[in-house]
Amino acid sequence: MARRTALGLASPIFPQAPVIILTHGTPGNRVSMISRASFLYKHGFNVLLFDFQSYGRSQGAFSTLGMVESEDVLAAIAYLRGLPNTMYSKIGVLGLSMGATAAVLAASRSDDIAALVAESCPVDATRVTSDVPDEEARTADQELVEEVYGVDITQARPIDVVNKLAGHTAIFFINGDADSVTPLDGMQALYQAASQPKQYWVVPGAGHAQAFDSDTAGYISHVNAFFDAYLLKS
Repeated sequence: MARRTALGLASPIFPQAPVIILTHGTPGNRVSMISRASFLYKHGFNVLLFDFQSYGRSQGAFSTLGMVESEDVLAAIAYLRGLPNTMYSKIGVLGLSMGATAAVLAASRSDDIAALVAESCPVDATRVTSDVPDEEARTADQELVEEVYGVDITQARPIDVVNKLAGHTAIFFINGDADSVTPLDGMQALYQAASQPKQYWVVPGAGHAQAFDSDTAGYISHVNAFFDAYLLKS
């Protein structure tokens, strides 16, 4: 990665086992994904956690709502492809909120992601009011990110690219029905726009990015089954 980025790869369980990359939301960092990483590791997957640019111990100026962060996901894949024990491993991603945006954007540009869990994924990251409260802020953020990073954050729209996963990435949407940040109708729109193979799970009573805490056993069961289906098949 061009910036210094904090990475953490659990010791491979066995060479060439599938690897799950976990991509955190905002606010957050790789530590906020440890509970999810733990059950995936116990299930038999290798796991990779890292801090997005400008989060945790990674360098960077500020969040770009998934745009530059998607480059971090692609760099994490390149890192795995450079390691002897994972260079041929199947790769999955579990992305949370902004991390889901980054993962969908990355998967639209890479054939290396075989399976993707998009949890509390926005339709349009620049319309999430907790991050971008109004049109004035949206314009200001757009101009600042363009000046510093040379990217247009108004392209951080998973709804526009999720169909590009067709043929190489299975996607699993997870959303709480009490999520006021990325509401359920947004997940339904993303699901309709996505191509097969796809699935979704609505978690009763769960708020934004709270599916794991609201139904831990159900979350573990659903996510393990999804990754088993698309990362362990020949």
